[in-house]
Amino acid sequence: MASQPPSENYGNGDVSERHEHPQQPRRPMQLREYFDIGLTVDAYAQLLDEDQTDLHQMYERRACLDEDAIKVIRATGQHHILVVTEPWCGDSLAIFPVIAKLFTAARCEVRVIRRDEHTDLIDQFLTNGGRAIPIVIILDDQFETRFHWGPRPKPAQDIIMDHKAAIAAGEIDKADVHKQVRAFYARDHGKTIVAEFAEAFSRL
Repeated sequence: MASQPPSENYGNGDVSERHEHPQQPRRPMQLREYFDIGLTVDAYAQLLDEDQTDLHQMYERRACLDEDAIKVIRATGQHHILVVTEPWCGDSLAIFPVIAKLFTAARCEVRVIRRDEHTDLIDQFLTNGGRAIPIVIILDDQFETRFHWGPRPKPAQDIIMDHKAAIAAGEIDKADVHKQVRAFYARDHGKTIVAEFAEAFSRL
């Protein structure tokens, strides 16, 4: 029997190399694209359950807006506001209503991206290496980042950081610390959030 000619592809994988192409890496989404697919304030509110809706509406009613802060924001030109958050986030229930009310009054478009569906976005805005939310990204008219804010106003963040070691050591219950944070939100009525944004916009 005549021997068969050796295969050109014997043991070298040439066939697969010829007919299969390596998958191209996915192009990262641009911030404009995130904004375009983001939820409106009203659409995001539809994701909240009954208890969350009650809290959202309470914080919105109580939010104290500063006309001077609104003027500062308007004076810096057109901006788009991209918020990364999740409906279950306790901080967001207190913060987002203030953000929405402030920037609606300042005539800025607000859109919401859910963190857990777009981790590639939140990974660009980590807090101490973590995916803390909410994160508020301020975009100019070209959808370039001017600055970002979050996940909490400084007094609330200080409460968390001041107790971080004690929580890790089991010396204090995390729930008790979160009660302190909620108490701050309840008495502050969003004033610190508004003031922090006014200061940040004044530096643009």
